Amino acid sequence: MPKVQVEQEVKGSSEKVYAAVKEYMSGRDTLKKIGAEIEWKDKAKCAVISGANFEGEITVEGDSKKALVCISIDLPLLLTPFKNKVKEELEKHLSRVKV
Repeated sequence: MPKVQVEQEVKGSSEKVYAAVKEYMSGRDTLKKIGAEIEWKDKAKCAVISGANFEGEITVEGDSKKALVCISIDLPLLLTPFKNKVKEELEKHLSRVKV
């Protein structure tokens, strides 16, 4: 399965950044439109994304000054031609997260 991975460093504590990512992603219906669900794991500051044709995860790691947000998606072979478009969409949404 081809993998798409996007990382972005965000200023702010990892707790605040995780909360901002969770609020932003929960307010979007993009994943719901394609039949995916996000299961948030607050203690670990991560989430598991599961859909009929793909899976992935969101992780937030860092300290009190900055955090690294990583979104990785495993695409089915048939969606390989759309890998760059998926990456662009993930980058666009990740850049909109405000702490």
